[in-house]
Amino acid sequence: MPFINIKVLKGTLSKEKKDEMIKRVSETVAEIEASPKPKDSLLAYTWCVLEEVEFDHWGIGGNAVTPEILQAVIDGQT
Repeated sequence: MPFINIKVLKGTLSKEKKDEMIKRVSETVAEIEASPKPKDSLLAYTWCVLEEVEFDHWGIGGNAVTPEILQAVIDGQT
């Protein structure tokens, strides 16, 4: 039984995007782990937790991440 733990910055994904991420990541992990059997044999037993982390609890390069830093990364400015 796979257990997937995804952490994202709080408020950066809509409910629809979180739902899609959980669905697609779970399907991909089940497909890989169940191979050569169909993913459906394992998908129902694949756990996925998506945790939202506050900006001030997340760091990169020794610095706390800010919304501005995240946007610069998304925009390819770093």
